[in-house]
Amino acid sequence: MPDQKEKEIFQEIAHGLHDLIPEEWSKVFLYVEGWEDFSTEYFYYYPTDGRAPVLSHHIPNHFDLDEEEFEDLESELTDQVLSLQDVFKAQGLEPWTSLTFILESNGKFHVEYGYEDLRDVDMVEQREAWKASYGVE
Repeated sequence: MPDQKEKEIFQEIAHGLHDLIPEEWSKVFLYVEGWEDFSTEYFYYYPTDGRAPVLSHHIPNHFDLDEEEFEDLESELTDQVLSLQDVFKAQGLEPWTSLTFILESNGKFHVEYGYEDLRDVDMVEQREAWKASYGVE
């Protein structure tokens, strides 16, 4: 069960995702990797109008947003997620290397942690495998 600090971080992540998505959505799948001096983040969300899921990196062009501002917000989101690793370390737990955060529009969420060594994994192949495992189409 998450402690108070984790709950606060999860709330910040949910707010960060909400701020990054400029339209109504039903569900978001966020993926973050982080270890040593590397991190990556992306998410897919499902618009409520039934369109196919939208990749976060396509949002600025799709909605004519300032790309630099959007990237700054994405970077803040990544930092929030990665701060969970510090919480794990403070609790004497092994820090994770990947995290999947699934958020529904009603506020319910689910978190899964991965502990694989991902340094030699092809990022494109990994993304496709992740999408398939969560049914993101």
